[in-house]
Amino acid sequence: MSNTPQHDEIMAGEPVRQSRKAIPPLDGNAAKSTGKVNESSNNKKSLFKVLQSVTIIIALILSFYSFTIIESLDDSTGEDGADANEILIRTEGREADHICLDGGADIFIGSDANNNGILEEDEVTSTTRLCHGKAGLSGPQGANGIAGSNGVDSLVNISIIEFGDALCPVGGIQIASGQDVNANGQLDEAEVVDTEPICNGAMGLQGSIGNDGDNGHSALIERHNPPPHLCSNGIVINFGIDNGNGGGIADDGIMHGDEVAESLKVCSHPLHYGPISDTFFGVGDSYSSQCAEFAWSASNSMVVTTGSDGIAGCELWISDGTSGSMQRLADINPGSSDSKPGLHIGLNSVNYQGEELWIFDADNGANGRELWVTNLTGPGTSQLTGYSGDGILADSVAVPWMEGLIFTDSNHEFMWTNGVDLFNLFDAPFFTLDQQQILDSIQTQITSHASTTFAVDTTGLWFSAIVDNYGFEMHRLNNTGVFTSWDLNSFEDSMPNAILPMGDSAIVVADDGINGRQLAQLDGDGGHNWLTNMVLQSNGNPPTEVGDNLGLNLLGSSVIFDAKISSVDPTVWSYNLASGTLTELSSLMVAPGERVGAVTADGRVWFDCITATTAEELCVSDGTTTGTKVIHEFQPGLTSAEIRDLAVADGHLLVIANGQQNGVDTGHSIWSFDTNTLQAELVYDPWIGVGNNSDAGIYGDLYSDGQLILFAADDGISGHELHLWNAIALSDEWLIW
Repeated sequence: MSNTPQHDEIMAGEPVRQSRKAIPPLDGNAAKSTGKVNESSNNKKSLFKVLQSVTIIIALILSFYSFTIIESLDDSTGEDGADANEILIRTEGREADHICLDGGADIFIGSDANNNGILEEDEVTSTTRLCHGKAGLSGPQGANGIAGSNGVDSLVNISIIEFGDALCPVGGIQIASGQDVNANGQLDEAEVVDTEPICNGAMGLQGSIGNDGDNGHSALIERHNPPPHLCSNGIVINFGIDNGNGGGIADDGIMHGDEVAESLKVCSHPLHYGPISDTFFGVGDSYSSQCAEFAWSASNSMVVTTGSDGIAGCELWISDGTSGSMQRLADINPGSSDSKPGLHIGLNSVNYQGEELWIFDADNGANGRELWVTNLTGPGTSQLTGYSGDGILADSVAVPWMEGLIFTDSNHEFMWTNGVDLFNLFDAPFFTLDQQQILDSIQTQITSHASTTFAVDTTGLWFSAIVDNYGFEMHRLNNTGVFTSWDLNSFEDSMPNAILPMGDSAIVVADDGINGRQLAQLDGDGGHNWLTNMVLQSNGNPPTEVGDNLGLNLLGSSVIFDAKISSVDPTVWSYNLASGTLTELSSLMVAPGERVGAVTADGRVWFDCITATTAEELCVSDGTTTGTKVIHEFQPGLTSAEIRDLAVADGHLLVIANGQQNGVDTGHSIWSFDTNTLQAELVYDPWIGVGNNSDAGIYGDLYSDGQLILFAADDGISGHELHLWNAIALSDEWLIW
């Protein structure tokens, strides 16, 4: 059952409603007031913020410098004397007093004489006091003046002091701060208000006790500009040790990712969010039911997306994630026709010889729907396959595996490509010649099915396919080319689906020909064991709907799934692999995962479901009857939240739902649900206003890489366009001025 409304599909270029309303600017800041302002007061406040930021930066750098010196010391035991004590550092905030009239911070350094890991008062050998600048006294209230000019941005520059400098003989860094008076985005010499050098300490004299330690590794400091999709005015300072951790190379003078010990990230404004495209200029929709694929290329810091501009049809576009940066990558189907990139298998990235390639299906209007590949440049976009007619069909499926992409084609064969070369799966180059010869006999007997399903784990590929003398059954091809098949139904096809890989075994839903659809466990040697024997409680017939929406989800030793056994709609069930116990977790929650499926986070499964008192809302299961329940109502009462999608980011669930805030409908917006506090917060409403509905998530999925999210929505001005929101704003990783 479902009480959610149906939505008509709208193709790009179709008319849309004319009631439009403005949205906040891209950077999330409210519109500036048109009232009178006191420019002098604003400049003082900006300068005060700069001094506060510099104080924090200096404290962090001093703390890191102490950590670097300690890391570089040899910790081997001396031969002739006692071990040296560890150096400790402690930073404390300082309330306003007769020394620091506006408060500040104290930095204490000393030796841990009693080796308890705590820097106690009698162990302090050095104290550094940093005071906030004194705020000016408030003057008498003056008459309102004329509107002042816009304020200026505060900037911070970090420069390296080279070894041998007169100011810092062994090098260091210099922090300059000021205001961008000429608004050129750079801190010019005449704009510098304060300069603070941070010098590296000189090596101490060699003591007479103990052997010489091994040479330490150099400390590294690097400054970067933030990615533009995050922050257009800020700095990122990485602190590390050139010790070769992870994939780094020791003492090469380059800070590799695994060598970074701490990072300081500062932005002068809230992290960016908002619409990043207006591909179909004006109120036209760039996205539709057949043109709504998008992803994020981390290695290129670039959005890869489909879109229609109303002229060239649905084609491939790229963007750096900022407003106005969207540009068409290629017009694959020239003219006004649609190539519809990724319509059947989506956008898939692979790595070929260190270069990221994106593989997708598209129709150029002449050769049918084929595989295409791009390195995100126009010249690097080309057709990869060349079948006679369409090579990719609507029931084709694809999954990344072994640094390439497996896909099924119009000949019902299993193929593999690295983005450059094309092979039959069983002739793939990562198998030895001996193994390929063994697999040759299988290659002639196996074909894909319209319901073929892939599942990949670290050991290999699990998939369903048709094999001569077996029918449509389960198979496994491990990473070394060993092929295994299971005949789960000796009468006909077992029609397996909902595959849950578990290393050398897997759980699937299949039909044995007698008992209907049940859970079966597949062993690595080709054996299997039927786990359940469910029957419909109404008439004792075999069940036909198991794992169709929730699929199979592993929590500890329990498999959580949906099954229609005890009511007219599916409910939530659990099978305990250790005890063999089958349990209906809730008879009140029906149609679990009917809209958006399930995601796993914080040791629980999260999904949408319906109850008689809540309509469709956010639900959860921890594998117990008491822990399986409706967890939050975005729309109180019998109004449905119409949940469109779920994603996980930094301990939060990101939910596209039609909710309420202070009793007012928000329309479909992005909500953050904290899985620990169980509190929901509206974090981004693309179309603000009473009664406005962005219809977010009606086209395409909610994409998340854990830090940023992408989704299509209508902002009331530009139609259905691509929006970006930085989920990293939920954490305190960035310092906002």
